[in-house]
Amino acid sequence: KYRALKMVLPSDDPNVRYIEKNFSVCPNKEVIENVRNRVTAYEDSVRHHYEMIEIAAYKDSIANRLLRESKEIKSNFGNR
Repeated sequence: KYRALKMVLPSDDPNVRYIEKNFSVCPNKEVIENVRNRVTAYEDSVRHHYEMIEIAAYKDSIANRLLRESKEIKSNFGNR
């Protein structure tokens, strides 16, 4: 993840300097653990967001199918 950030961000970006200072030049275990926890929390929130989108689409699909079926049933009763 660090390498990906270095490739994407400009070299003078404060985030890159922070990472270089606390991860490579003089590793600070507390900072590393804090960043690791934040990254994990962010990844979890992104994963949860996409799961919620998938669930919403699934529920919407079921609701549409039930609506179509109820309209068919109503029309069948109306034809009698």
